Amino acid sequence: MNEKIFNYYDKLSKKADNPLITRNKAKDFTKYDIEFIKQFADKNKILLDLGSGTGLTINHLIPYFKKIIAIEKYKEFYKFIDKKIEVIESDIKTFDFNIKFDIATLFGVMNYFSYEEAKELYIKIYNSLDSGVLIIKNQFGLKKDVIVDGYSKELNSYYFSEYRFIKKEINLLKSIGFKNIEVIDIYPKEYNRWDNTHFYAIVAKKENNDMD
Repeated sequence: MNEKIFNYYDKLSKKADNPLITRNKAKDFTKYDIEFIKQFADKNKILLDLGSGTGLTINHLIPYFKKIIAIEKYKEFYKFIDKKIEVIESDIKTFDFNIKFDIATLFGVMNYFSYEEAKELYIKIYNSLDSGVLIIKNQFGLKKDVIVDGYSKELNSYYFSEYRFIKKEINLLKSIGFKNIEVIDIYPKEYNRWDNTHFYAIVAKKENNDMD
């Protein structure tokens, strides 16, 4: 992960006085995220949420899953996560995935990872799933990779994001072994502010008879 984004979140975490701080001044699309994940909910299943932030989404999903496990690096963020949720303080990159889960979610996370880092993380998730679903949501490049690297007046901070070309991300998931990959246009059009990127959710499945 780029050092600029580490610095950005290090500083942001120290100012975390309310759970909405992780929205980065963007529209609050939590209600759409909640309703989308609920489509995959099952009271017999365990949800692993990677990069949970302040729990804006998962706090509302407690009744719909057997268990929710949140992976979050910053204690200043996860203090807002409901106590019914198990929180593991860890950087996603170093998390060993030595737990059982049926669904993994990465919402607003993968744009901070390089292609090689993303590949490594997706492989870990794939190898840890017996039969289950990986759901990814963030902005993706529409025609090519879009890199944001510099000072943001809106955020009043240096910022970095790598919005990979959507087809490139799909091909990466396929190369790892995920199947039945579906791309969903998850938000109303006004939530997509830029011409070269777009918010999508990717649903990638692994069946228990997939070849590893």
